Amino acid sequence: MPAPVLSPIQRVYLHSGLQSFVEASGGIFIAGFLVSRGFTYPAALASFAMIVLSRFVLRPLVLPLALRWGLLGTLLTGVAIRAVSFALLPFVTGVGPLLALFLGVSGVGGVLYWTSWHAVMPSLMETGKGGRQVSIQQATSAVVGIVAPAVGGVLLAVAGPVPAFLTIAALQLATALPLIGAPNPSVEPEAALDPAVKAHARRLYLGEGFHSGCSVMIWNLALFASLGEHFDAFGGAIAAAGVAAAVGSLVVGRLIDTGRPRHSLAVAYGAAAFALILKGAAFAHPVLAIVATALGALVVPMTATAMLAPLYAMARQSPCVLRFSMATEGGWDLGCASACLISAALLASGASFRLPILIGLAAIAAMASMLDRWYARQPTVA
Repeated sequence: MPAPVLSPIQRVYLHSGLQSFVEASGGIFIAGFLVSRGFTYPAALASFAMIVLSRFVLRPLVLPLALRWGLLGTLLTGVAIRAVSFALLPFVTGVGPLLALFLGVSGVGGVLYWTSWHAVMPSLMETGKGGRQVSIQQATSAVVGIVAPAVGGVLLAVAGPVPAFLTIAALQLATALPLIGAPNPSVEPEAALDPAVKAHARRLYLGEGFHSGCSVMIWNLALFASLGEHFDAFGGAIAAAGVAAAVGSLVVGRLIDTGRPRHSLAVAYGAAAFALILKGAAFAHPVLAIVATALGALVVPMTATAMLAPLYAMARQSPCVLRFSMATEGGWDLGCASACLISAALLASGASFRLPILIGLAAIAAMASMLDRWYARQPTVA
């Protein structure tokens, strides 16, 4: 009996689940691993910011590569380079050539992968099902996040960094398998984006990057510190929070597709503000920090679904989804890098993690306002 043929969107779901396993079992430990190598917290955040800023600088390379290889070919190249970056990480022992090589390779792999991913996803989505399909993709990632962080934490704590990160590198390569045979969307040689739409989307993603920097990158480092810098405890806390994340994305996706997107904003961004306030209060208390992590995990796919559904709709309506993705991803890079560098400066000056976490509230307010205005003009994302 022949094996069932996966639809393009099913391939996306499967790839997204595997990629989320890589991020949750390896990617979330990068800053903590640098701390375990003797980096200060500000230095670890600054190193992550350098990866993100290198993506911003290198992004113009994506277009000529995509014109030559197609979106899928560029994405798969990014997958391979990201695998190399994970293989390099355990050999970084301090500031020096290996750190610079790791940061550079991570930047190249990240810019090829994420820019292509946010162009491939809207290209393969089905019209009229944007909220549902984004929410399923986010829920798939969240379900994987229940197991992956615990696996990554145990691998690092028991096997050590070399076996752990080489395993993650192999898993990163395996994420390409579901996409082999999927459609390879081409890129128009010439296309001009609507300047107003591009500027709106870039500002929105700038806010999301800043919010992610505060609520995810900085918070994960704060959680790692509050749990005594133990990889297994950190991974277990993130894993326990994954259950909440799977539910949140499906709730918001349903609200969007049933014509109640502005309800989704109230739910998602109200919860995001509360989660950030709780994190600011709880980072020094291990039990409260785990509770805050659970709420934060619930919020991440909710806000991602509420934001990505309209962004993907804008991308589908634009003359070129790749050029649209390049513009928006650039905004995210600047927002996230700014949050990390501001937080690194605050920590270096003697501040606790509380202020770096709470400054993300400004980004939440800005994004909720921009999305509310967009949904008011266009109440569906079909």
